[in-house]
Amino acid sequence: MAQKVASPDPTTLIKAVWENQKQIEAARKDYICHRKDEDEDLDSQGHVKSNEIKEYEVYYIGPWEIERLVSKDGKPLTDKESKKQDDDVRKQEAKARERIAKREAGEDTGKDTITLEKFLAADRFYNLRRDTFQGREVYAMDFAPRQDFEPHSLVDRLLKSLGGTLWIDEQARQIVRLEARFLESMKVGGGVLAAVRKGGNVVFEQRFVNNEVWMLSSGEVHLNARLLFLHKSLNGTSTYSDYRKFRVESKITGVEKQ
Repeated sequence: MAQKVASPDPTTLIKAVWENQKQIEAARKDYICHRKDEDEDLDSQGHVKSNEIKEYEVYYIGPWEIERLVSKDGKPLTDKESKKQDDDVRKQEAKARERIAKREAGEDTGKDTITLEKFLAADRFYNLRRDTFQGREVYAMDFAPRQDFEPHSLVDRLLKSLGGTLWIDEQARQIVRLEARFLESMKVGGGVLAAVRKGGNVVFEQRFVNNEVWMLSSGEVHLNARLLFLHKSLNGTSTYSDYRKFRVESKITGVEKQ
């Protein structure tokens, strides 16, 4: 049973996680893994209309995943598709490095990302308690949008709509599990362009790899959304596996294990 504790202060704990981000990025950059995405498209009755499975090789540049599609619905890519993936990976790498350069130069405003400042301004953190996760001692805390927070961007509206629970490994200063749900519907373009209905939820989990760093292990997204005039219910799961280190100079098409 989780035991309530008075310290550390929840806001201080969140700040420590954000301040540790560069150390996390430095540890992750040497890893490559396999990711399997399964997406279900549901009808209005909740029945599965279609199911798509894609598998990727994934590594990181900064906080961004660089992904290379390796199969679709269990079938390997054709030579033409593989060449297209090579080009796509190069574009992903270039974009990630450009964003890192802008961040380091202070030119990245963070308009399209969830920053510490936005998270703290939009949400309150409460009910801090001790817990265990995958055999390790962690802190759990709940979060919910502040009533007086006024959203001014798409990211702000997302934060204004979500509430849930975070699990944090204080020693590693990393979020190891996140459960979030839409407490209210989120609209884009006044609801004309798109809308995500209240009740949708997302869950992400990580696992401790090589006693070094927490890496993503799974993610689930369950949404009831509308894009223009098309209503969709979506169930998506991502599973990360086979983490191994690789040499920085090797490419995703020719990984060398250490």
